[in-house]
Amino acid sequence: MSDSPSIDGARDDETVDRLTRSYRIIQKRRGHRAASDDTLLAWAAARVRPDAAFALDLGTGKGAAAMLLLARLPSCRAIGVEAVAASHDLAVRNAALNRLRDRYDPRLGDLRDVSVLAGAPPFDLVMGAPPFMPVGSGILPGDETRAAGRFELRGGVRDYVEAAARHLAQSGAAVILMDGLDGSAARAAGALAAFGLHPCRVVTVLPRPGEPPTYRIFVASPGACTPAEETLCMRAGAGEALSPEYRAIRDEMDLP
Repeated sequence: MSDSPSIDGARDDETVDRLTRSYRIIQKRRGHRAASDDTLLAWAAARVRPDAAFALDLGTGKGAAAMLLLARLPSCRAIGVEAVAASHDLAVRNAALNRLRDRYDPRLGDLRDVSVLAGAPPFDLVMGAPPFMPVGSGILPGDETRAAGRFELRGGVRDYVEAAARHLAQSGAAVILMDGLDGSAARAAGALAAFGLHPCRVVTVLPRPGEPPTYRIFVASPGACTPAEETLCMRAGAGEALSPEYRAIRDEMDLP
């Protein structure tokens, strides 16, 4: 089969899918694909800073969360930092596909490298979903985009939080999405404290009522604040119907 791109810019091992009602996304057929974590990260970020003019997406991948944020905040611009060349290539092509090149700037580089964002002003909003599995804690997927999304090949939550604190405006907000394990929550809280960010809200995302969390979303700021806790169920119960709360989020984020 030919490896030449289609009219949408997709290659033979890629698909072009609906991300929102207006945006499409090129992604690997068997790679790291857009999912609920992208939606929830972008939703939480847009909710905390609906007035954000300049956002930073750490570990931007193929651009799913960044584009969801830009769809929700039409006056915002974003820079994404991505260390995996294959994912960065997808992000660049997704920006072009959706005519977002003037609003979304995916940069190839390691978020731990301060030179990647040299010259950028402080950001109103910084968001990211760090990989949560230490190297050696499982079998690395063969696809490099899936491996980087799950395993701490280039740092984990502490590195993400350090980068967020370095580039965040004093009046800005950082949004970090973690997996739902208790140990991950403790690591995120410790990283925020280590770099002077104060949790303002923690959203615990459950697959269904009474089940263990799938994600925890930490919203933090450089200034002191009183933390609030919130629980969100993605499905209403034992069946497959989405909960009213999650349906409302999907509508707000213009998902098809």
